[in-house]
Amino acid sequence: MRVQFSRRLFTLAAAFSALVLALPATAAAAGTIDFAPKVDSPSGGSFPSWGPGPSPIGMIGADFTGDGITDVVAADFGGDGPILMAGKGDGTFATGTRVGSVGLGFGAVGAGDLNGDGKTDVVAQAWTTIVIFLNNGNGTFKVGEKYTTLEGAQQQVIVADVNGDGKPDVLSLVPLGVKSWLGKGDGTLKAGDTALIAGTSAAFTVGKFNSDNNIDLAINNDVLQQVEIFTGNGDGGFSRKGSSTSGFITEDVRAADFNGDGIDDVVTADSFSFSTTVLISNGQGGFKATNRVNLSGLGPTSIAVGDFDRNGTVDAAMSAVLSSTMVVFSGAGDGKISKVGEFSVTSQPQTPVIADFDRDGKVDIAVAGSANAVSFLKNLA
Repeated sequence: MRVQFSRRLFTLAAAFSALVLALPATAAAAGTIDFAPKVDSPSGGSFPSWGPGPSPIGMIGADFTGDGITDVVAADFGGDGPILMAGKGDGTFATGTRVGSVGLGFGAVGAGDLNGDGKTDVVAQAWTTIVIFLNNGNGTFKVGEKYTTLEGAQQQVIVADVNGDGKPDVLSLVPLGVKSWLGKGDGTLKAGDTALIAGTSAAFTVGKFNSDNNIDLAINNDVLQQVEIFTGNGDGGFSRKGSSTSGFITEDVRAADFNGDGIDDVVTADSFSFSTTVLISNGQGGFKATNRVNLSGLGPTSIAVGDFDRNGTVDAAMSAVLSSTMVVFSGAGDGKISKVGEFSVTSQPQTPVIADFDRDGKVDIAVAGSANAVSFLKNLA
């Protein structure tokens, strides 16, 4: 969550006391979506009381060690740089090792092959700095270039090719929007344009919100309490299109096609309204419908999407920091989602990562939290 999380958590806790009696009892997993009890792995990091860091994406999954097994890198906000936890292939992880020692305050991480050598690199953001970590291919990294920036209401970085030249670029959250950093293909970046909003940017996601092949953006405006769509121009710049109101103090947004029309929609984790919202795209950079699940979780922080029951429709998992649970939603395929249940994980969970961690052909959930551990939820579908 945000840097000011301790104050927000106090407010959320008060709201929790008032709402807990109004919430329905936590349902057991229904239908074909179910998860085994959590299995924890120690992180070896210094995660503070609100999880890996003040970011909607504080942990990422990829094969960083080159052994074909999904690993995780977590932003160790209270430590001296991100932490790599190598996957063992059974849903557990080796104790973390430092990706690079670059100082405190790095709460956001992203992943991509920034120098074209076939190895997945890491990019991280702190309050005023973006750092590239180049992968040596064996679980170690070389600290690369550093770039000066300012964070928005949260920190966030995503790797994507926004100018269509085949070289991964970096997008970062800045106070009034999202800035493009164009990749040169050698692990270095040059500053590009900024997609500006009339407010404070709190989270963003990349997706396909119209019919062209350019990468688009959805940015959460923390002042206007709405999600704004920017369509990609194909050169690293973006043009604002439509917007729609989400929940109150949205902490995270993700793009996925919830109604099967070939255009991405947006799902949000609404922290202070304890809700989850799906905004249905109109295919032209705007929205045409809002589907909200009220009282869906206690202190939503981050959300991720995947097909848990393998039926071809998009499902979602959201971390709930006050109840220390993962809230799982089943997608109906028509743009609506319904709450399946809640599954206990490590305390004050932050960013869920969805991947097949135990190599059984089903996507699982991993999430880090304040106990300096990563919880694994095995998919039983």
